[in-house]
Amino acid sequence: MRYGNHGKEQIIHGLDISNWKPDFNPDLVPFDFLMVQTTWGAGEFTGNGIVQGVWTGADAKIQRCIALGKPFGYVHYIRGVGAESEARFFARHTSGYLHRGLPCVDWESADNAAWGNVNYLDRFLAEYIAITKVKPLVYVQQSAMGALAGISRKRDCGLWVAQYADDSATGYQSHPWNENAYACAMRQYSSHGRLPGYAGDLDLDLFYGDRTAWDKYVKCGA
Repeated sequence: MRYGNHGKEQIIHGLDISNWKPDFNPDLVPFDFLMVQTTWGAGEFTGNGIVQGVWTGADAKIQRCIALGKPFGYVHYIRGVGAESEARFFARHTSGYLHRGLPCVDWESADNAAWGNVNYLDRFLAEYIAITKVKPLVYVQQSAMGALAGISRKRDCGLWVAQYADDSATGYQSHPWNENAYACAMRQYSSHGRLPGYAGDLDLDLFYGDRTAWDKYVKCGA
């Protein structure tokens, strides 16, 4: 069920936030969906709003999405401190969102001791899927997308790919730069998004599908 953008006519616009955006108010900013980073590692990290691996401000953002009837996702940042431990930590601390929101794994180089070790990611996904029976999206920069192709196919997990044209300020785009150069489930196309209701940069995203496609991910995974 790895949906791609090729041939997809329907899209929905959204954005993603982390503990660096505690002032983001879901009631003020227009979006179709919101991705929220919720957990980091396996509980070993505290700082900047994160307490023992959990962003204390995340649930309030997600609860507003639920109240507004907006689709949401919840994101785990891999830190490379133990694949199975991280998967269990993510599942345990987001169990209330299961089958309500779209789970995602953030796989990038910063603060990730396992970066480049695709076997680590494979083990994480295997453990998380075994626990939840849901297949999460995997966030990755476009330059590392090829390295994850085999894992994506093996675990049947869609990719959320980050690639930007430049650092220019922009609003929502339906056809961002390099569109259709590769297939993915979701695309992050700017880290300098500017939207009404927020005085600062935001990460902007496209989901390649309609609300029905989104709900398929939520219910049974990618």
